[in-house]
Amino acid sequence: MSSKPDWLIEREVTINNHTITYSYDQEGDVLEIIFQKGGGLGIDLTENIVLRYNRDRQEPLSLIFTGYSRLTQSTPFGPPSFHLAALNQLPPEMKQTVWQILNNFPVNHFLKVSGLRLSPSGELQPITYLAQLAELLPQ
Repeated sequence: MSSKPDWLIEREVTINNHTITYSYDQEGDVLEIIFQKGGGLGIDLTENIVLRYNRDRQEPLSLIFTGYSRLTQSTPFGPPSFHLAALNQLPPEMKQTVWQILNNFPVNHFLKVSGLRLSPSGELQPITYLAQLAELLPQ
């Protein structure tokens, strides 16, 4: 019989009739939010945020956050935001699929996506922040 290591926190929650598993490695500070089991393609959204999805069905499998504590550490202006610059490197069809996934449930429950224009005539830059996950806080 295998037991779960002390450094691993796993929780299942149901959101909108969808079972989601949180798997948090406390030692590595890595959180994976699993929507579905299975193999898929990983897309680096930022240096610390990866979206895994099933390419054939175009459905999200999980979100992986490295340095989770830093990603959720509040700033004087609110939650930290991260530039989604890596998306510009994707082929147009894949980029469209990823945008579709990011802007729909269940991913949009955890990642909030918006745009930032640094000057009135500048290009709109996609940014994201991670919503706080109360379910993971120590009890």
